Amino acid sequence: MRMVWSGVRRYQLILAMAIVAASALYLLVIHYFGIETGVMKTYLPIAEEMMSGDFQGMEYPPVAMMFIAVPGLFSLTPLGYNIAFVAETCVFMLIGLAAVCKLAKRYNQSQRSAMLIYTGLMLLMLIFVADRFDIFPAILTLLSFYCLVTKRYAFAFFLLAIATMTELYPAVLFPIYLIPFILNRDIWNTWKGTSAFFITVIVIILPLFFIGTEDVLYFLSFQLDRPLQIESMAASFIHLASFFGLTDVDVIFSHGTYNMIGPWPDAVAPYLPVLLAGVLFVIYLQYARMLHSLRKYKRDNENDRMLILGGTVIFALLAFILTGKVFSSQYIIWIIPFITFMMITSLDHVSKYRILALSITAAGLTLLNFAVNAAEGGEVIDTSDLGMVTTLARNIAVLVLSGYTLWVCTKYIEKRHWRTQPSDGDEQKP
Repeated sequence: MRMVWSGVRRYQLILAMAIVAASALYLLVIHYFGIETGVMKTYLPIAEEMMSGDFQGMEYPPVAMMFIAVPGLFSLTPLGYNIAFVAETCVFMLIGLAAVCKLAKRYNQSQRSAMLIYTGLMLLMLIFVADRFDIFPAILTLLSFYCLVTKRYAFAFFLLAIATMTELYPAVLFPIYLIPFILNRDIWNTWKGTSAFFITVIVIILPLFFIGTEDVLYFLSFQLDRPLQIESMAASFIHLASFFGLTDVDVIFSHGTYNMIGPWPDAVAPYLPVLLAGVLFVIYLQYARMLHSLRKYKRDNENDRMLILGGTVIFALLAFILTGKVFSSQYIIWIIPFITFMMITSLDHVSKYRILALSITAAGLTLLNFAVNAAEGGEVIDTSDLGMVTTLARNIAVLVLSGYTLWVCTKYIEKRHWRTQPSDGDEQKP
């Protein structure tokens, strides 16, 4: 037994105990101060409707509704439901801890460092991890990513589809998963991955039509029709413009968030999905170009492919966040597994530390933004000038993180491969 729990295993157990202890402390705090959490206000009524069979509509994707319903099987009292929900999020944090440990081991990197970074970032965002369902798609996406890099392709696309049916954002990774197969002209895996993804989505959605669920695809129209949320990148700059008297804005509550309305936000909001599509298209092209360049110069290897993959995934997720109509505080949770992954790639240490520092800065500013702007009950209302500044600062930090991640990966690959390409007649070095 001493051998089993020595070294990395013991370290993993210590960090797991820290996650459990922090989750328990969170519950003690909300109980002691009588805090009505978002889980109690938003998820508990939905769970009650599902338990009673009087469910009216789907604001969230189907699998998210499942995660919301499960705690209701144990208790429908506010505190009891909250305890069950936090236990559920704790289990997923522990699954993520095990996954990043396995990833670090696969690439011969420090498992302790990977687990420490993951745990530190998750605990830094604990008030959002424990009070939202975003940890579920984040860890499902991480497990999908793990299956992809370990060449379990069908499971990778299967889990990606489940993650997409929990929160829509993982869908932006679907082309990234496919591009290497397309470049390799691997028709079988292209077909297998595509089939696994779409069949899984259909299998999840189709039964809802037969059980009489009203407006099964409401969660899609809900997102498309919503106005500009006040924390979004576009809203933060429009708010700054209104501060200088360039436009007028008002804040209203709808779609479960505080949103900005006025001439500028109303004009900008409809074009943000188009902007996202354009940005994602450029990201996919850049990813394909970088992979093609590695193969062209015969310097293709798994470490550098993973570096490009990790950087592209982070950039795509951040593009989804920054060009979206909504940028809720908990969205930072989405990138934590992949920031951790970047720390175990072949990227140089200085760049790793800068990416990590930018990530911690973005998370810290998110907490500050929430503390400054949170109204009673924890909803961000962002009506003060100070609130505008903290929101803008957080968004700029995330924008810098996004740009730096892509830039450093591109420059690293260029420096290591393209600029060191031997001239004709030179002997190719291993």
